[in-house]
Amino acid sequence: MKSGYLYVLVHPSDPNLYKVGQTTRHPEERLAEHNNNYEEYAGKLVKETSQKWELKTYITVSDPYWAETVFWGATPLGVIPFRQGIEVQKMEWEWIQAGLDAAKKAEVRPPPKPLPDHVYAYTAWMKKRLVGRDITLVGHVTSKSGKATFRCRNGHEWRTISAYVAEGKGCPQCGLGDREPDEIWQAAKLGYLCLLIHPDKPGVIKIGLTYSTLEQCFEENVWEDWEVHRYRFVEEPVLAESLIWELLGYPLPNDREPINIDLSIAEQAFRDLIFRMHSEIALREKDKKDASRER
Repeated sequence: MKSGYLYVLVHPSDPNLYKVGQTTRHPEERLAEHNNNYEEYAGKLVKETSQKWELKTYITVSDPYWAETVFWGATPLGVIPFRQGIEVQKMEWEWIQAGLDAAKKAEVRPPPKPLPDHVYAYTAWMKKRLVGRDITLVGHVTSKSGKATFRCRNGHEWRTISAYVAEGKGCPQCGLGDREPDEIWQAAKLGYLCLLIHPDKPGVIKIGLTYSTLEQCFEENVWEDWEVHRYRFVEEPVLAESLIWELLGYPLPNDREPINIDLSIAEQAFRDLIFRMHSEIALREKDKKDASRER
């Protein structure tokens, strides 16, 4: 991180018209650029009035970007800085002084807050579906129904609802990465974990794991006389099966036979499963991140 400056320019056409900016170079250099670049708003004003900006004041700061953020946050305009990219604003000098005083105390920006577990889990969910599709996730996925940014191998970048890409939509410009949902299902090895009950065996439950869709299971009568009481779509079936038995308080039986347990306890385990999976996947992803930093 380079230290730099927070500077304030004033325009002769109006003593209350200021341009506030940050730079890692000397403010005099930025002043010259603003007075000669007629493509930007500040330069257009110079061209229209034939009057050049003047350097009112500047301060040295440890983190220019953070200092600028703190500056605007200390003014009454904190909620609308840089409207449409324009950093020229009519202001009272008291506002600017308050912003400069705050920026002087800002030092460096605080470290970012750690990502919640579900963001790690949804990001892993998406990356699993992008394998072999020549599409890269840019950043993180915060929810399946929320938007995320993607980039294809041809350099096209777009932002769309995460689930669309997860279900097979490719690049909107070149079509790279288009897949059928069945292809993604098989490639990602997705599945369902089911809580099964039997009409003739009250107090007994069975855990069913399948890599097929539920429709296929019903068509093929995979579980015979057992009925699906609850089910969870799971990204990582092996992990899900291990966790559900842990939540039930039993070791995973080698024969996967039915067990005697109160149905309400099993139902609660299924309710808790997704949160536990998010935590386990997040822990794994964090370990990967730490390991990559150590290399």
